[in-house]
Amino acid sequence: MKKVIYLYKSGQLLCKDYSLILKDKKDYVSYIPIEQIDTLICFGEISINKRTLSLLNKHNIVILFFNFYGQYIGRFTPKQYLDGKILINQIHIFENETIRYHIARTMIISSLKNCLALLKYYNKKQFPLLDNIIEIESIIKECNNKSVTELLLLEAQAKKIYFNSFDIILEKEKYHFIKRTKNPPLNEINALLSYGYSLLYANYISVIDRSRLYSQISFVHSLTKCSESLQFDLADILKPVLVDRLVLSLCRHKLLKDEYFDYKSDRCYLNKEGVKFFVEKYENYLLKTIKINNKYYSYRNLISREVHLLSNYIANESNDYKSYIMKW
Repeated sequence: MKKVIYLYKSGQLLCKDYSLILKDKKDYVSYIPIEQIDTLICFGEISINKRTLSLLNKHNIVILFFNFYGQYIGRFTPKQYLDGKILINQIHIFENETIRYHIARTMIISSLKNCLALLKYYNKKQFPLLDNIIEIESIIKECNNKSVTELLLLEAQAKKIYFNSFDIILEKEKYHFIKRTKNPPLNEINALLSYGYSLLYANYISVIDRSRLYSQISFVHSLTKCSESLQFDLADILKPVLVDRLVLSLCRHKLLKDEYFDYKSDRCYLNKEGVKFFVEKYENYLLKTIKINNKYYSYRNLISREVHLLSNYIANESNDYKSYIMKW
């Protein structure tokens, strides 16, 4: 199975003997076996030449660039031969209120049910979350026959209740959530969530780029928010499963340290040590497997599965669209 490779060092990414090397400022060379790479994610200052891009293109490797704070900057995507019929279908579905509503409603309800599943898991562990669970269940029932705008308002109400549950779960822990803050995150838990969401967006955009779908056409998020918002639509479904659950677990198992964070006035970010720690835990988590319809999927494969389920529906190769809902 091919891997996602994270590059923390700065330097030149070069092609040598039909493979990749990273040459740092002190001329130290790290070899990166090309056959093992699925995606490259760069956190350091990386320079790259045309010959290297040609090699990445040949092996269908996406390279994504992030700044120090884990914010996505841009990417190189291998040359694509996209199907114009899929583009037409995706546009028609976006313009068709009935079908777009079906996709948007499926995504939003799946996201909320995954939030609900996480709270039910902790409720079974004797955390007093029953009132919050009942409130979210009530909001989900209201999601019938609503416009996309109305669905987003209901989702926002439910997510507020969901995030308010975090400090109940973390009441006896060193680190607390308080409220969801971003750009910038104001404390450690928000810093971890923001970084985890950025990694999940990167996973999705890498898969979307190699699928038949167009990342510029989404069904839930406003096209004015970001020119490539389909990744946000899909990532919302698995955020509770892949990021929120991991962050809460790291905190409750007391694996977090103050040394992983940089504090600047009223903001908090993961530093280099914290990034390496979190990325390692995240990658290990993606290797875990779950059973769906008598088949086993790693969580990384689950991301691909979600993209391809939507792709098949848009291509008229399946009669319905259903996204993943976590069950405990």
